[in-house]
Amino acid sequence: MLIIYSILFLIIGLSIGSFLNVLVLRIDKLSTVWRGRSECPYCKHELSWYDLIPIFSFATLLGKCRYCKKPISWQYPAMEFGVGLLFVLLFLKLGLGLSLIYYLIIFSILTVVFVYDLKTQMVPEDFVWLALILSFAGGWYFGNFSFWQMILGGLIAGGLFALLVIVSKETWMGAGDIKIGLILGFLLGFPVAIFGLFTSFVLGAVVGLAYMKLGKKTIKDPLPFAPFLIIAILIGMTFGRGIIGWYWGNYLW
Repeated sequence: MLIIYSILFLIIGLSIGSFLNVLVLRIDKLSTVWRGRSECPYCKHELSWYDLIPIFSFATLLGKCRYCKKPISWQYPAMEFGVGLLFVLLFLKLGLGLSLIYYLIIFSILTVVFVYDLKTQMVPEDFVWLALILSFAGGWYFGNFSFWQMILGGLIAGGLFALLVIVSKETWMGAGDIKIGLILGFLLGFPVAIFGLFTSFVLGAVVGLAYMKLGKKTIKDPLPFAPFLIIAILIGMTFGRGIIGWYWGNYLW
């Protein structure tokens, strides 16, 4: 049954990933998400249902539009496959239940933030606020830590980014990172939020150094930080308690 459920959540995740791609593309005109049909960005030909099957359509079309043969962005299959794997991981971590539904919703919203920030180096405020409200409303309950651990985690993570924004006058971090820091703190709670912050900065440093080594960025070029925070939330949820328990002992719990 575990394999069957994993396959089911993979299929659901692929489908949700396809829908999230639409949200990212139409984020500035969300009212068209339910009304407008998908079309090729080059030839504007309306796409049929068989052009929109997650992963399968991209593979069978060899990554090109059926009608004008222009290349299809790798964002589409990558996001579909990524969300599919994310859904399977969350199912394996949480099992069936309300907590799984809660985190599937949270991480679907954060996926939109992740991809949009990568594309534009801006965070979509509406989605960030929605994730912030949901994380505050249920982070302590579904995260199995106290309300005050949630508040302390949010104050530490959000406060750190607020300090960086104020000191740097938004040259190091953007104001949107403060809200995502709060989300990290609310979803991980204290002390795992500290692990999450550390993880996000390590990820940012490694990727930044890799870009500089490849000559694609200099130390002065901006690097979107929201993706690192979101990955850190997932890592913190999955491994944070175990690592902190191993390193500091159980007295923190």
